[in-house]
Amino acid sequence: MTVDRHLPAAEVLRSHLAGNFATLGEQEALVRSGDASAIHKMRIAARRLRTPLQTGQPLLVVPTDALVDELRWLGRELGGARDAQVLRERLRHLLSTQPPELVMGSVDVLVDDELCAAEQRGRAQAIEALGGTRYARLVDGLDRLVRDLPATEEADGPADEVLPRLVRRELKRLRRAVGIAEQADAGEANDVALHVARKKAKRLRYAAEMVVPALGRPAEELAASAKGVQQALGEHQDTVMSRRFLRELGARAHLDGMNGFTLGRLHAIEEARAAAAVADFERAWGELKDKTVRTRRGG
Repeated sequence: MTVDRHLPAAEVLRSHLAGNFATLGEQEALVRSGDASAIHKMRIAARRLRTPLQTGQPLLVVPTDALVDELRWLGRELGGARDAQVLRERLRHLLSTQPPELVMGSVDVLVDDELCAAEQRGRAQAIEALGGTRYARLVDGLDRLVRDLPATEEADGPADEVLPRLVRRELKRLRRAVGIAEQADAGEANDVALHVARKKAKRLRYAAEMVVPALGRPAEELAASAKGVQQALGEHQDTVMSRRFLRELGARAHLDGMNGFTLGRLHAIEEARAAAAVADFERAWGELKDKTVRTRRGG
């Protein structure tokens, strides 16, 4: 990638907005056509659109909270189908690795039926949201912002002087979130705190990626380290969702007189995976926590 250290900060924000806004529209059309992978890609575009609105808010003369909230809403509307899809693929693979003698009953069919139904409900919810006035207003608001980005005078300055402090703010947010997670009690409180830290890591990653055209390798390295933290915590969150599903499905299977041995076994495996994910996170965080990006003048 070509690095332009004199690129105006406002241009970095505008370019990021425009690119991801275009992606959002492209993926919307594919979601409507039934493309199974498009919901995930559209959800990512919505998340990436929040980056210039949140990280870059100090450089904009209008508040962006409303648009950020609407993009979060869109992510939730798209999330049902995607979450079910991810969990279905995860448990399918896990079941396929189990010794046949330890898979008791039609567990694969039970899991598949539950999650296929959840995915279809989520897809219907997403299509309904995309056809509504709320989404239309969101698209209109984003379009107006992309066409006429209302930036401050500071935003006209060189991006490699203006943007590093905004990225460092995201790193500080992640450090605070990790500190809270480290102090949280084991169990649900810790799971929630790690999930919050994961979202902060993702926000830092996207902010660092956004400024790569102006900052080059330091931003790339920070983004890569943040991605490592995000992925480790993402694996942990996947085990949280999987264990919750398996516990609820196991309780219902027991009430229906089914053998819940295999569901319990899968739950235990996911507990072990959760512990491994935390260890991976601690290693990744050790590599990231002291990183930073600086201005051309070292500030």
